[in-house]
Amino acid sequence: MHYRIVAVILLFAISLTDSHAQDFHYSQFGNAPLHLNPGLTGVFNGNVRLQGNFRNQWSSVPVDYLTFRAAVDKKFQACRADKSNFWAAGLALNYDRAGDGNLSWFDLNLNGSYTQYLSNGFFVTLGGQIAGVQRRFDEDELRFGDQFNGNNPLNPTSEQFGRTSNFFLDFSLGLNFRWQAYDRASRYDYKDKRSKVDVGVALFHIAEPEQTFIEDDDVPLYRRLSVYGLGVVQLSNPLDIVLGVTGQFQGPYREYVGMGGVRLHLNRKPGKQISLQGNLGIRFNDFTDAWFPQVQLQYNDLQVGLSYDINVSDFDVATNGRGGPEVSLRYIFKRVCPVPSRRFCPII
Repeated sequence: MHYRIVAVILLFAISLTDSHAQDFHYSQFGNAPLHLNPGLTGVFNGNVRLQGNFRNQWSSVPVDYLTFRAAVDKKFQACRADKSNFWAAGLALNYDRAGDGNLSWFDLNLNGSYTQYLSNGFFVTLGGQIAGVQRRFDEDELRFGDQFNGNNPLNPTSEQFGRTSNFFLDFSLGLNFRWQAYDRASRYDYKDKRSKVDVGVALFHIAEPEQTFIEDDDVPLYRRLSVYGLGVVQLSNPLDIVLGVTGQFQGPYREYVGMGGVRLHLNRKPGKQISLQGNLGIRFNDFTDAWFPQVQLQYNDLQVGLSYDINVSDFDVATNGRGGPEVSLRYIFKRVCPVPSRRFCPII
């Protein structure tokens, strides 16, 4: 029965989108889970997750992009062995600014999800998101062709805008499928079972809200279809292979990102857990856009990731290969529960 419900929702999501990403993006897409899919709300090992992302792209040219994100999500799950299913909720703030006109996007969104345990380490999570979005630009910072008559950019312009800001509500929906190796019923996480796979699909901007600044003009925000796979394969006690791939499809735009790397667990003792990870990723659409190396350090419940885009598209004439840095920060609060009376499988 669960599989039939999931199949219907998947077909519904795919049928709503034209497929083909103009939303802001992160190279470290796995470290921005609520931007990837509201169905990832609460899918982590712990009770409360704090997440931050910062990206500064193309700072060497006059049309740089600055993107910031802060998010928190919480699981509502009792310390009982028979409670593998749970609800979760989250709140996220996004800010993105680009170009001389300071075209910006600001949103505050509320996420909610329900996770159902199926069997043999399989979970399915259905998540939804509602956001209040404001888009605006600074008209005084723009220059138009008629201002250069007489070679004076301070001349008035005849260009007219109905408004310089726009507010709308936005709705999104997503599904995530998780398989993980069973974790033993223990008071502590010794990280001795680490293999897991997340596969999901999400549909953003379901209602295609109107985002125009010009009256009597129709400029809808295209739906964005987000598909992805994230995996950790435990090779030995200290070593994991980490893989990830995503495709983002929005109106006539599309983007693909893939990454792979290794994670070395330097210490797995509770209270002293340290791991170091190195990745190499690529982003492309009709052509290769950028390569990005990434390093990531985890100390107990704190994780810090740093990557840098190396631009290899035709735009490298202006950027000289410099795409920009990206930083991710995550901290998870965990509640220590009593040892359960029987075996069960929480999210790891």
